[in-house]
Amino acid sequence: MSASNILFLAANTPRSQAYAQALAARGIELSAAILFDRPGAAQPGKATLPQRPETATAVALPDPHISVMRSLVGLTEHIQQIEAESVNDPVLLGAMKDTEADLVIYSGYGGQLVGRTLLAASPPFLHAHSGWLPDYRGSTTIYYSLLAGEGCGVSVLQLVPAIDRGPVVARRRYPAPPPGLDIDYFYDSAIRADLMADVVAAWQKTGRLDHIEVPDEGTDYYVVHPLLKHLAILNLEARDAD
Repeated sequence: MSASNILFLAANTPRSQAYAQALAARGIELSAAILFDRPGAAQPGKATLPQRPETATAVALPDPHISVMRSLVGLTEHIQQIEAESVNDPVLLGAMKDTEADLVIYSGYGGQLVGRTLLAASPPFLHAHSGWLPDYRGSTTIYYSLLAGEGCGVSVLQLVPAIDRGPVVARRRYPAPPPGLDIDYFYDSAIRADLMADVVAAWQKTGRLDHIEVPDEGTDYYVVHPLLKHLAILNLEARDAD
């Protein structure tokens, strides 16, 4: 199997910005990229972008002022831009098949599940989950992990229809973010991108995905309540003050 046919399937989001910048920082070459956005999203009129914090962190934070497209131009010559509400849009499936990719790096919209049809027709589909699997499955697990005082974890897995239950190919623990840092916009995206880029770089050298044996146990978490999210952030500030 060739270790060069890598497709980046990305929604136009801050997380995809982080992924593209991390891939570029490691000198990874893509065979193709598909950037999808909701219809009308490219119309004039943009929200003000935040500035990248100068706070020291365990991983490099993405620069919101470097667009996904700007990074992609340096990663591959084959870029498609497609309007699609969902990753499961048939237009995206057709475009993916045309790339003849051996590996898909996926960065979609939050809350959308990749459907069975797309997964069945695709090569290995890699997703970075911001939780230590199998302990933290589901949504917004970074906040539940912080509430438990366990810092943060990222697991890169091969997607299957069941949520966060595919083969795990890599896991890494990260320290809690510094107080005051926007976790959703910066830190969550940065730690996912960091491990994903390392996994892809290794695959590009070997053409192999190593699976980690993990027990089929753990807890499923759902979208964190705003109060719990606030408590997790307060815990970070309290620890910093001690």
